[in-house]
Amino acid sequence: MIIELFGPPGAGKTTLLRGLCQGMAKQGINVKTVNGYRLIEYGSAQDDGPEVRHGIGRIGKKIATSAPVLLSTLPKDGVAARLLASIPLRSRTWSWRMKVDIAQLCESWRKAQESEGYFIFEEGLIQALCALVLLARSPSIDAVRDTLAFLPRPDVLIQIDAPQETLRRRLMDRHAAQPLIEVLLFELGVERGLKQANISREVGECLRQGGWPLIKVNGADSHDFDKIIKRILGEHVNETAVA
Repeated sequence: MIIELFGPPGAGKTTLLRGLCQGMAKQGINVKTVNGYRLIEYGSAQDDGPEVRHGIGRIGKKIATSAPVLLSTLPKDGVAARLLASIPLRSRTWSWRMKVDIAQLCESWRKAQESEGYFIFEEGLIQALCALVLLARSPSIDAVRDTLAFLPRPDVLIQIDAPQETLRRRLMDRHAAQPLIEVLLFELGVERGLKQANISREVGECLRQGGWPLIKVNGADSHDFDKIIKRILGEHVNETAVA
């Protein structure tokens, strides 16, 4: 089973991911998590939960794995190449970076599809799509709809959002706490992060119209997190355990 989270930075994806992992662990379910198209967020990679992290690692691993992807040619009919071609970016630097991120993400997705068990993508293909729209040369909602037609669907897709002022405060606190190198290399900045919140909402509406298995969560309400954790455990984990 693949569970995918998406939403703007600061909405609470890491908090929900940990809650899901802890809830599943109590049911005896081993969960593998994948941090999607960029590094694990600062402070979220501590080994204080039951999850096992796969996919993208620390800065050193990121740099080491980038060169082979940059020098390679992605299969034209593959999801990564089609996604990158559907939404051209205005910056060549971001084009290179997103090529690496999305290629690695698609490989993690392929492995998850071919494996048994539970995989949670903290930032998956929908999150990558939102990032592409943010960085696009000419953003288009029609391009988003066309892209959704060929992206693989997870078993559960969770959209996490929060009020704009809550996001602003969290992003400012995060940037103040992060090492400068991570801010310079991997963060979009506060204003871009807030802009991505609006993009995530527009993409979420396209997903609902397209009939995707979408659940929406208020990242500012811890009770909402509790409800969604119980819902997923009740609908998917307990049912499997009984079987």
